[in-house]
Amino acid sequence: MYICKKIGVMRSILVIFLSFVVFLGYSSPPANLSGWSIVFEDEFEGTSLDKSKWNPTYNWGHTHNHQAYCVEENVSVSNGLLHIKGEARRHPNAPATCSSGGNTYSLDYTSGAIDTKGKFEIQYGYIEGRFKMPKQLGTWPAFWMLQDGWPPEIDIFEVPHERNVNHYYFHYTKTDWYASHGSAWDHETSFGGTHSGPDKSADFHNYGLEWNSEYMNFYFDDKLVASYNRPTEISQAKAMYIIVNLAIGGWAISGDRPIQVTANNPAYLECDWIRVWKKNPAIDLPSGKVRFYSLDEHQCMQADEYDIKLGDCSSASSLATITETGSAYRISFGDKVLEIPNESKSKDAAVGLWEWNGKPHQQVALQRENDYSDFVVSMNFVHSGYSILTANGDVIQSTPQNNSLSSLWRICEEGEDPTSLPEIDSQSDWSVYYSKGYLYFNSTNKPKGMFTILDMRGICRKVDTISYEGIDVSSFVSTGIYVLVVTTEKETKSYRLVVD
Repeated sequence: MYICKKIGVMRSILVIFLSFVVFLGYSSPPANLSGWSIVFEDEFEGTSLDKSKWNPTYNWGHTHNHQAYCVEENVSVSNGLLHIKGEARRHPNAPATCSSGGNTYSLDYTSGAIDTKGKFEIQYGYIEGRFKMPKQLGTWPAFWMLQDGWPPEIDIFEVPHERNVNHYYFHYTKTDWYASHGSAWDHETSFGGTHSGPDKSADFHNYGLEWNSEYMNFYFDDKLVASYNRPTEISQAKAMYIIVNLAIGGWAISGDRPIQVTANNPAYLECDWIRVWKKNPAIDLPSGKVRFYSLDEHQCMQADEYDIKLGDCSSASSLATITETGSAYRISFGDKVLEIPNESKSKDAAVGLWEWNGKPHQQVALQRENDYSDFVVSMNFVHSGYSILTANGDVIQSTPQNNSLSSLWRICEEGEDPTSLPEIDSQSDWSVYYSKGYLYFNSTNKPKGMFTILDMRGICRKVDTISYEGIDVSSFVSTGIYVLVVTTEKETKSYRLVVD
């Protein structure tokens, strides 16, 4: 007989079925799901910069690769916002010039920068901030990360030119040099790109980075804009700290762009909040072969060359494996993985199979569903956010409509049948039976306790105290199979209740 795997020992049925919700991944950042934990946050609610979290200027000094001298007085907090002010004023302590990367800059401006060096550093996680850019061209706001030495560097955003374009990059040492010598600034290269969208100085927007050992994903307003599956290069990034700064000049004036910051027209970079999440340890998913059983269609996913179809769960083609890929999972059928062909983000696109390439259209977020006794999940592709569901007998990516069961999948290990339920324990001193709408408990010692009735979908139908006079369950129990879980001070036992 096959029995779908339970989640540990059900010591407290009320906790498990009424309040237990666990997320195995995420459908889209920000990571406001319980599968992640906040490890750093600043909502900028006070009246001054929190120096337990931030250094009030660059940790290495007041200058960098631009024409502003950065000082603490140009960093302020008020009205729930961080403000970094850039102004056309030479600071009295500023030297005449500074040099960086072979360039020399005249320090004709004053601005600000903050960083978490020595206060907070992280390797892997989800880092996000909500910012409004200054409107003046010639400014170069940035939200970025460094570690000791350079490279590596992660730029979550830089806005050096047009206000509707933000840049995101990972700078690293060329891998052949790094393998033999370690990091070196004069052997730097990078991957990254740009995102074009709304005027980012007109309103606040979210900028995020999801980073693990396999890939870096960059987000704008919680939508994935780029993903890089470069584990060899990413391995150069260790524990990194966060920097927020408003540069003036430098890269911002390349191509003879003017600096629009004047004596009567200061620039402001504003930040609503910065938050960092760390992924919680993964739940103990089955390490061997599993089947994905549709609660809607009562069939399992099956591999069919490069396609996925629904079919008989006993077929070997329904066997799959689940592998964690950092913050999500890949689901493999043999040597191919579940994916959306051609990286399509179209609603109702068919789910298929292909060789693993590590891109988001092959990565799946698993979300554990509450109120189910078995391992029931909903699944979403990382690249599109759409659910993997059934429709007209097919497996597609889309949004669940009227029938929520279409997006629910029971995970069962090899050798388990998702349609069967626990048998009565013949060694128990309990006798439980149903007759004419009433449930009866017989026991040799009549202990006190609770009982829970679950339907075939694992949904909790009733929780009540045990009574030996018979309990009216006619309002919800009809012909079918139910699971009865009895909990006393000494034990918890499960029974199969057949009503015909």
